[in-house]
Amino acid sequence: MNELKNILEQLRKAKTILLILLFVSFILFYYKSLITEVVESKVKKDEIKHDINNSILIHQMLNDLMLRYKADRGYIFRFHNGIQFYDGTHKNHQSLAYEVCNRGISSEAMQLQNLPTSLFPRFLQEIMLNRMCYSDINDIKENATRIALHEQGIKSLVACPVFKDGKFTAYVGLDFVKDSINKDFNYHEFKHQTDEIGRILNQ
Repeated sequence: MNELKNILEQLRKAKTILLILLFVSFILFYYKSLITEVVESKVKKDEIKHDINNSILIHQMLNDLMLRYKADRGYIFRFHNGIQFYDGTHKNHQSLAYEVCNRGISSEAMQLQNLPTSLFPRFLQEIMLNRMCYSDINDIKENATRIALHEQGIKSLVACPVFKDGKFTAYVGLDFVKDSINKDFNYHEFKHQTDEIGRILNQ
């Protein structure tokens, strides 16, 4: 009889311990989900804050660059995927992501979105190879590029590539609308300035 009582007592204790363990597990699971949501929310908020701060800094640096070289427009184009072809490849595009303009100069940002890179291959290749510095855009051989620049009233331009992990991801450029670029323009100095902007852009 005493042995039966002991068995029943042990079962009651085991049941109590099991209920406690289940309760603790439930609390831990609930708070883990809650903590995860809070952390994810904080990360998202921090990403937005980081993006805004970076954008402000990049615009300031672009404006300083434009004023330093007495240009009329400063900008950054970034590359992105677009339409997917039937063979699974993507139609790559470029969009004007940042722009600053001098007084009396029109903004081109809204018109220069989702442009297929396939329309301007030689232009982009010259940028990629650090050769995009034209005091007279009539010297640009690619017709599509020359026509597009004429329509924007551009006389001269200079642009440098931005790379991330060896990939061509963007480029920084200046347009000269009112006056042509100086023929003794220091491209290497300009490249150094755009590298600093690229470093912020890639953060």
